[in-house]
Amino acid sequence: MPRNDARSLNPVLVEVRPSLFDYCMRMTGDIMKSSTLVHEASCALAELLSGGGHMSGNDDFRLLLFREARTLAGDDWHADTSILQNPALQVNASPAQAKLDLILRQLPAREREAILLVERYGFQAADACQIAGLQLEDFDVALAMAWQKILTALPPGAVPVAAAGRASPIELLPNHPLPGVEQEPVTNLSEIMSELESTRRGPGVVKRIIWLMVFAGITAGIWYLFF
Repeated sequence: MPRNDARSLNPVLVEVRPSLFDYCMRMTGDIMKSSTLVHEASCALAELLSGGGHMSGNDDFRLLLFREARTLAGDDWHADTSILQNPALQVNASPAQAKLDLILRQLPAREREAILLVERYGFQAADACQIAGLQLEDFDVALAMAWQKILTALPPGAVPVAAAGRASPIELLPNHPLPGVEQEPVTNLSEIMSELESTRRGPGVVKRIIWLMVFAGITAGIWYLFF
């Protein structure tokens, strides 16, 4: 069923937000930029819903958020993340996880993004290439090259591929932790939509304020001249 109710989508946003922030961190390497991208992508979704748009399911919801964040990042997206440190890896992380995370960070941006979208965030290649802004053929090449470099860099037998019914080691890497302020109530779509509605009504209010300011200025001028 189509979904256009911000209240029903808020729990999904709570669920998606950590992985979306992790995606932005692993591609931009910048905490403030990643936080901003998550917020702006949420605002874009709220604007779509407030304009009468519909979401057909959680997969479309995730696809829109990931694609929007990636588009909004612009030139900041293909950052060098080779020296990026994930604080979560410093807590109970195995040497194998640290090694795998390092290999992912050292991949060229296009290859890094391709394998993250498929193996970590669970998108099908057809959806992942839309997010990455690539033709499917180019996306498949980037994904294949990423796998080749990862398998070459790992010790023999250490294959980060999911076994039957089990998650891939790439998927099991800890997310980059959200900044402290983001741990509290996440962006509420209902509140954003209310703000958007206020903004749409804004011009009339602004005009009234301007006229009041002009009238006050004229009155003050008359008072200064004659009194």
